[in-house]
Amino acid sequence: MARWPRVDSPAFYLKESASPDCSLPVTALDWILVAIRWTHALAAVAWVGGGIFFLLVLRPALKSANGGGGLVGRAAGMEFRGLVNTAIGVLVLSGVILSVSRLTSPAVSLPYVLVLAGKIVVALYMFTVTWFMGRRDAERQPTVERGRMRRLRDAFVDPVAVMAGGIVAIGLADVLDALFEQGLAE
Repeated sequence: MARWPRVDSPAFYLKESASPDCSLPVTALDWILVAIRWTHALAAVAWVGGGIFFLLVLRPALKSANGGGGLVGRAAGMEFRGLVNTAIGVLVLSGVILSVSRLTSPAVSLPYVLVLAGKIVVALYMFTVTWFMGRRDAERQPTVERGRMRRLRDAFVDPVAVMAGGIVAIGLADVLDALFEQGLAE
């Protein structure tokens, strides 16, 4: 029976090391790519997990404790915004590197490229909404507009929608791994 590299080993991520005997040595580049992949995953988990905690635990607790969050809620929001901005920078940089690394592999298939394109679209949606949410919060102006289009727009820029996008992006990462493994096996 052929022995394939484990998914969490550096050898797995090297396209040439997909041979059943795994005889190629692990290089420094392999370790760098694994570190970049882990950094990418950590940034995604920090943003999405932190957002879920913020929305489902911290915000309701602050509202019930002091009637709306007050200074503590604003301070927590500002600190979380710093984390999100850092995560976005890490995700963009590491995402470009990882995409180029994977797209240059012969194990990549058309379904892989399509799912990657979908993940990029979801990520761009999240980055854009987060960017404009920060601007909107900073320039908070009361508005009386309440039509269907306004409600639809509000639904798409809601923090819950952004966190749902993050959950979808993390799920698509798992699909991408499965498609890449399938490409290695062929």
